[in-house]
Amino acid sequence: MKKGTEIKTKIHSPFSPLLMEYTMPQHYVDKLNTYGDRVYADEIKSKNLDSSSTLVGNVKQEHAIEDHIWHEKINEDTPSYFQWVGGCVSLYIQTIIKRNKYSQDEHGESVPANETEKQIMKQGIKTLKVLKSWIVNSVAGDFNPTHHHIGGLSAAGWLIMPESIVNNQEREYAGWIEFMYGESLSLLNNKHPIKPQVGQLFLFPSWLQHTVYPFRGSGTRRSISFNVDFTV
Repeated sequence: MKKGTEIKTKIHSPFSPLLMEYTMPQHYVDKLNTYGDRVYADEIKSKNLDSSSTLVGNVKQEHAIEDHIWHEKINEDTPSYFQWVGGCVSLYIQTIIKRNKYSQDEHGESVPANETEKQIMKQGIKTLKVLKSWIVNSVAGDFNPTHHHIGGLSAAGWLIMPESIVNNQEREYAGWIEFMYGESLSLLNNKHPIKPQVGQLFLFPSWLQHTVYPFRGSGTRRSISFNVDFTV
Protein backbone atom coordinates (compact mmCIF):
# COMPACT_ATOMS: atom_id res chain seq x y z
CA MET A 1 0.00 0.00 0.00
CA LYS A 2 1.30 3.44 -0.91
CA LYS A 3 2.83 5.36 1.96
CA GLY A 4 0.36 7.81 3.42
CA THR A 5 -2.67 5.75 2.39
CA GLU A 6 -2.45 3.10 5.15
CA ILE A 7 -5.73 2.28 6.86
CA LYS A 8 -5.55 3.32 10.49
CA THR A 9 -8.28 2.36 12.90
CA LYS A 10 -9.39 2.01 16.53
CA ILE A 11 -12.22 -0.25 17.63
CA HIS A 12 -14.96 1.23 19.83
CA SER A 13 -17.47 -1.33 21.14
CA PRO A 14 -19.13 0.37 24.12
CA PHE A 15 -22.64 -1.03 23.97
CA SER A 16 -22.27 -4.75 24.61
CA PRO A 17 -22.95 -6.16 28.09
CA LEU A 18 -20.01 -8.09 29.51
CA LEU A 19 -20.31 -11.89 29.49
CA MET A 20 -17.34 -13.17 31.50
CA GLU A 21 -16.24 -16.81 31.58
CA TYR A 22 -14.50 -18.45 34.54
CA THR A 23 -13.23 -21.97 35.17
CA MET A 24 -14.44 -23.47 38.44
CA PRO A 25 -11.66 -25.38 40.23
CA GLN A 26 -12.43 -29.10 40.24
CA HIS A 27 -12.85 -29.28 44.02
CA TYR A 28 -15.82 -26.89 43.81
CA VAL A 29 -17.36 -28.93 40.99
CA ASP A 30 -16.92 -32.11 43.05
CA LYS A 31 -18.36 -30.52 46.20
CA LEU A 32 -21.42 -29.19 44.39
CA ASN A 33 -22.01 -32.53 42.66
CA THR A 34 -21.73 -34.39 45.97
CA TYR A 35 -24.29 -32.00 47.43
CA GLY A 36 -26.56 -32.34 44.38
CA ASP A 37 -26.42 -36.14 44.56
CA ARG A 38 -27.23 -36.08 48.27
CA VAL A 39 -30.26 -33.84 47.79
CA TYR A 40 -31.47 -35.92 44.85
CA ALA A 41 -31.26 -39.13 46.92
CA ASP A 42 -33.09 -37.68 49.94
CA GLU A 43 -36.79 -37.60 49.15
CA ILE A 44 -37.68 -35.25 52.01
CA LYS A 45 -34.82 -32.81 51.39
CA SER A 46 -35.47 -32.92 47.66
CA LYS A 47 -39.08 -31.93 48.24
CA ASN A 48 -38.21 -29.21 50.76
CA LEU A 49 -35.62 -27.60 48.47
CA ASP A 50 -37.66 -27.94 45.27
CA SER A 51 -37.80 -24.57 43.50
CA SER A 52 -39.43 -25.69 40.27
CA SER A 53 -42.70 -23.91 41.04
CA THR A 54 -41.00 -20.52 41.38
CA LEU A 55 -38.63 -20.73 38.39
CA VAL A 56 -39.40 -20.54 34.68
CA GLY A 57 -37.63 -23.71 33.60
CA ASN A 58 -39.46 -26.76 32.30
CA VAL A 59 -36.98 -29.19 33.86
CA LYS A 60 -36.88 -32.33 35.97
CA GLN A 61 -35.56 -30.75 39.17
CA GLU A 62 -34.50 -27.35 40.45
CA HIS A 63 -33.16 -27.44 44.00
CA ALA A 64 -32.30 -24.39 46.09
CA ILE A 65 -28.75 -24.44 47.46
CA GLU A 66 -28.59 -24.18 51.24
CA ASP A 67 -26.50 -21.33 52.69
CA HIS A 68 -24.03 -23.58 54.46
CA ILE A 69 -22.85 -25.02 51.13
CA TRP A 70 -21.72 -21.55 50.13
CA HIS A 71 -19.68 -21.01 53.28
CA GLU A 72 -18.24 -24.45 54.07
CA LYS A 73 -14.54 -24.80 53.39
CA ILE A 74 -13.14 -27.96 51.85
CA ASN A 75 -10.02 -27.42 53.96
CA GLU A 76 -8.29 -24.55 55.75
CA ASP A 77 -6.18 -23.69 52.72
CA THR A 78 -9.09 -23.46 50.26
CA PRO A 79 -11.50 -20.50 50.14
CA SER A 80 -15.19 -21.26 50.47
CA TYR A 81 -17.27 -21.16 47.29
CA PHE A 82 -18.70 -17.87 48.55
CA GLN A 83 -15.21 -16.38 48.81
CA TRP A 84 -14.23 -17.68 45.38
CA VAL A 85 -17.36 -16.22 43.77
CA GLY A 86 -16.66 -12.93 45.56
CA GLY A 87 -13.30 -12.85 43.81
CA CYS A 88 -15.01 -13.54 40.49
CA VAL A 89 -17.45 -10.66 41.02
CA SER A 90 -14.59 -8.30 41.95
CA LEU A 91 -12.75 -9.23 38.76
CA TYR A 92 -15.94 -8.69 36.73
CA ILE A 93 -16.46 -5.17 38.11
CA GLN A 94 -12.76 -4.32 37.70
CA THR A 95 -12.95 -5.46 34.07
CA ILE A 96 -15.98 -3.21 33.50
CA ILE A 97 -14.07 -0.25 34.92
CA LYS A 98 -11.05 -0.96 32.74
CA ARG A 99 -13.21 -1.21 29.65
CA ASN A 100 -15.24 1.91 30.39
CA LYS A 101 -12.73 4.20 32.05
CA TYR A 102 -9.24 3.25 30.96
CA SER A 103 -9.98 3.34 27.23
CA GLN A 104 -8.92 6.37 25.26
CA ASP A 105 -11.23 9.25 24.54
CA GLU A 106 -11.64 10.97 21.17
CA HIS A 107 -8.35 12.82 21.73
CA GLY A 108 -6.40 9.64 22.46
CA GLU A 109 -6.14 10.41 26.17
CA SER A 110 -6.99 7.96 28.95
CA VAL A 111 -10.18 8.68 30.88
CA PRO A 112 -9.21 8.90 34.56
CA ALA A 113 -10.92 6.74 37.16
CA ASN A 114 -12.63 8.42 40.10
CA GLU A 115 -11.73 7.63 43.72
CA THR A 116 -14.38 4.92 44.13
CA GLU A 117 -13.20 3.19 40.98
CA LYS A 118 -9.57 3.40 42.09
CA GLN A 119 -10.57 1.74 45.36
CA ILE A 120 -12.40 -1.06 43.52
CA MET A 121 -9.38 -1.62 41.28
CA LYS A 122 -7.21 -1.94 44.38
CA GLN A 123 -9.40 -3.96 46.75
CA GLY A 124 -12.41 -5.30 44.81
CA ILE A 125 -16.00 -5.24 46.02
CA LYS A 126 -16.82 -4.59 49.70
CA THR A 127 -19.70 -7.00 50.25
CA LEU A 128 -21.46 -9.83 48.42
CA LYS A 129 -25.01 -11.08 48.99
CA VAL A 130 -26.37 -14.26 47.42
CA LEU A 131 -30.02 -13.57 46.65
CA LYS A 132 -30.89 -16.99 45.31
CA SER A 133 -29.02 -20.05 44.09
CA TRP A 134 -30.06 -23.43 42.77
CA ILE A 135 -28.85 -26.63 41.13
CA VAL A 136 -30.80 -27.74 38.05
CA ASN A 137 -31.03 -31.35 36.87
CA SER A 138 -32.27 -31.53 33.26
CA VAL A 139 -33.04 -34.61 31.19
CA ALA A 140 -34.02 -35.15 27.55
CA GLY A 141 -36.73 -32.69 26.48
CA ASP A 142 -36.22 -30.24 29.35
CA PHE A 143 -35.68 -26.58 28.50
CA ASN A 144 -35.61 -23.03 29.83
CA PRO A 145 -37.63 -20.44 27.89
CA THR A 146 -36.22 -16.96 27.33
CA HIS A 147 -35.95 -15.18 30.67
CA HIS A 148 -33.84 -12.92 32.85
CA HIS A 149 -32.95 -12.92 36.55
CA ILE A 150 -33.02 -10.55 39.51
CA GLY A 151 -30.16 -8.81 41.30
CA GLY A 152 -27.03 -7.12 40.03
CA LEU A 153 -25.22 -10.09 38.51
CA SER A 154 -26.26 -13.64 37.68
CA ALA A 155 -24.35 -16.80 36.86
CA ALA A 156 -24.75 -19.99 34.89
CA GLY A 157 -22.33 -22.89 35.23
CA TRP A 158 -22.22 -26.62 34.57
CA LEU A 159 -21.45 -29.61 36.78
CA ILE A 160 -22.48 -32.67 34.72
CA MET A 161 -22.97 -32.91 30.95
CA PRO A 162 -24.51 -35.76 28.88
CA GLU A 163 -22.10 -37.47 26.50
CA SER A 164 -24.36 -36.62 23.56
CA ILE A 165 -23.69 -32.90 24.15
CA VAL A 166 -19.99 -33.36 24.96
CA ASN A 167 -19.38 -35.46 21.83
CA ASN A 168 -21.48 -33.28 19.48
CA GLN A 169 -24.02 -36.03 18.86
CA GLU A 170 -26.97 -33.66 19.25
CA ARG A 171 -28.45 -31.37 16.62
CA GLU A 172 -27.06 -27.85 16.54
CA TYR A 173 -27.47 -25.94 19.83
CA ALA A 174 -29.30 -28.81 21.59
CA GLY A 175 -28.53 -28.50 25.31
CA TRP A 176 -26.75 -25.18 24.74
CA ILE A 177 -27.39 -21.85 26.45
CA GLU A 178 -28.00 -18.78 24.29
CA PHE A 179 -27.76 -15.15 25.38
CA MET A 180 -29.69 -12.38 23.60
CA TYR A 181 -29.20 -8.62 23.57
CA GLY A 182 -30.59 -5.88 21.36
CA GLU A 183 -32.49 -6.12 18.11
CA SER A 184 -31.89 -8.33 15.09
CA LEU A 185 -30.44 -5.78 12.67
CA SER A 186 -28.02 -5.71 9.76
CA LEU A 187 -24.37 -5.93 10.92
CA LEU A 188 -25.49 -6.71 14.46
CA ASN A 189 -25.40 -10.17 16.01
CA ASN A 190 -27.92 -10.10 18.84
CA LYS A 191 -27.57 -13.78 19.86
CA HIS A 192 -24.63 -15.61 21.39
CA PRO A 193 -25.01 -19.42 21.74
CA ILE A 194 -22.56 -21.28 23.99
CA LYS A 195 -21.90 -25.00 24.18
CA PRO A 196 -21.74 -25.73 27.93
CA GLN A 197 -18.75 -27.53 29.41
CA VAL A 198 -18.31 -28.97 32.89
CA GLY A 199 -16.48 -26.45 35.06
CA GLN A 200 -17.47 -23.39 33.03
CA LEU A 201 -19.13 -20.51 34.87
CA PHE A 202 -20.42 -17.33 33.23
CA LEU A 203 -21.20 -14.07 35.02
CA PHE A 204 -23.51 -11.58 33.31
CA PRO A 205 -25.89 -8.70 34.14
CA SER A 206 -29.03 -10.15 35.68
CA TRP A 207 -31.22 -8.39 33.11
CA LEU A 208 -29.54 -10.15 30.18
CA GLN A 209 -32.02 -12.40 28.38
CA HIS A 210 -31.07 -16.04 27.81
CA THR A 211 -32.57 -19.43 27.03
CA VAL A 212 -31.57 -23.10 27.29
CA TYR A 213 -32.39 -25.49 24.45
CA PRO A 214 -33.62 -29.08 25.00
CA PHE A 215 -31.51 -32.10 24.13
CA ARG A 216 -32.41 -35.67 23.16
CA GLY A 217 -29.61 -37.84 24.54
CA SER A 218 -29.60 -39.85 27.76
CA GLY A 219 -28.13 -38.69 31.02
CA THR A 220 -28.37 -35.57 33.17
CA ARG A 221 -27.35 -32.03 32.35
CA ARG A 222 -26.63 -30.50 35.76
CA SER A 223 -26.12 -26.76 36.10
CA ILE A 224 -25.70 -24.19 38.86
CA SER A 225 -27.25 -20.75 38.73
CA PHE A 226 -27.31 -17.88 41.19
CA ASN A 227 -28.14 -14.20 41.57
CA VAL A 228 -26.02 -11.84 43.64
CA ASP A 229 -25.93 -8.22 44.76
CA PHE A 230 -22.81 -6.43 45.92
CA THR A 231 -21.52 -3.13 47.28
CA VAL A 232 -18.40 -1.28 46.16
